[in-house]
Amino acid sequence: MKHLMNEKVAVLLLLSLCMLSGATGTPNASGTRRFDTRQATRDKVSVRVKGRRAVVVTERGRSHTLDLSKHVAAARIEKASVFFLTRKGEFTYLLLDVCGLSKLPPDDRQCGAGIECNVVWLKLDQAWRVRDAKSELYESCWTPISSDEGPKISGRRLTLVVDDLREEMRREVGYDADNPEEGLTLKQSAIPKTTP
Repeated sequence: MKHLMNEKVAVLLLLSLCMLSGATGTPNASGTRRFDTRQATRDKVSVRVKGRRAVVVTERGRSHTLDLSKHVAAARIEKASVFFLTRKGEFTYLLLDVCGLSKLPPDDRQCGAGIECNVVWLKLDQAWRVRDAKSELYESCWTPISSDEGPKISGRRLTLVVDDLREEMRREVGYDADNPEEGLTLKQSAIPKTTP
């Protein structure tokens, strides 16, 4: 019992230190508030699916419904998660990972069990209305698009390599949560030929 109490005290001390160091979304020198996936968990930023193509993001005890119909390829969203939530100036920038079914209802025909996944960047005003958005499809049954590793997070950056097999193009997608206003960046090149 004493051992459990010591663990609880250690966790509370660690959380207190994190809060004092500004890890819970306090502004840095440039006025940017930082949130990442680990911080989102601590700060109770969560996302859940609503209906076929909307999500509800809850942060600071408030829920915000976001219609993603124009930004996702899925016929119905099955799961969504927050990569980054950053406040800068009067805007909130949100980077989401959204995946769902290729087709409704699912069946045993073409893409009947397929999935569609997008990384979605949203620029939101103070009322959480979408002022700008960018989306990158990285997994798709209908359009032969695939990513071997999916989105990768390193510190405050996201990288994603996507192969479009129909166009024979490779897209390198990037995002920097310290400069969220830049949105998703994109570099495109031909898929390297493999030699037999």
